[in-house]
Amino acid sequence: MKHSSIDFHKISQALNGTLEAIHGDGDPSAEALESLKNAQDELQQALSFSMSRVN
Repeated sequence: MKHSSIDFHKISQALNGTLEAIHGDGDPSAEALESLKNAQDELQQALSFSMSRVN
């Protein structure tokens, strides 16, 4: 089985950094926040799937 080379931690840091930057710009748009929330949810699903494939 080939192991994934995806760095989930770096992706998570990038999403969190983007979220902080959007909040730092003042009034964040609901659309931007929803997109980031969706991306975080998808990241969590991908991480869970990746972890389940290891076992």
